[in-house]
Amino acid sequence: MRKTVLLACVAAAARFSAGAVASVWYVDADAPATGEGTSWAKAFKSIQEGIAAAADGDRVVVAPGTYLENIRFEGKNIVLRSTNPLDPEVVRGTVIDGDGADSAVSFSGTEKAICVLAGFTIRNGRADYGGGVRGGTESTHTLATIRNNIITGNRADEG
Repeated sequence: MRKTVLLACVAAAARFSAGAVASVWYVDADAPATGEGTSWAKAFKSIQEGIAAAADGDRVVVAPGTYLENIRFEGKNIVLRSTNPLDPEVVRGTVIDGDGADSAVSFSGTEKAICVLAGFTIRNGRADYGGGVRGGTESTHTLATIRNNIITGNRADEG
């Protein structure tokens, strides 16, 4: 009986850990066409596509380039990073440009500290609150980790 229970526990643990494997999604502005994001050869063209595909615990890795978009984390606890967040040249060359249309990066406010934004230049965001990075709403504030970024040339005009 003990052996049967032990084997059942081991099998359940194996199924759980197999389901807990995080995915990596790839984004490259220079990709010839948007792909399914599962490799550099099949990379998405936009960061938001990578975020949309990701689930909690996944990583979205972004190649150097300029991404003219206003990205939303949508409450997902993911790691969004450049190819090398510790290399200043990669950080300078991996740009999220908000085009003056809204916050360049927005969090819903429900993200935990395991949610990471790392290795980007974030510029040209413009919003009432948080032109470069908006950390949630008036009642919810993100706990996301924001590190190794250059945040410059953004504007917040309290409405």
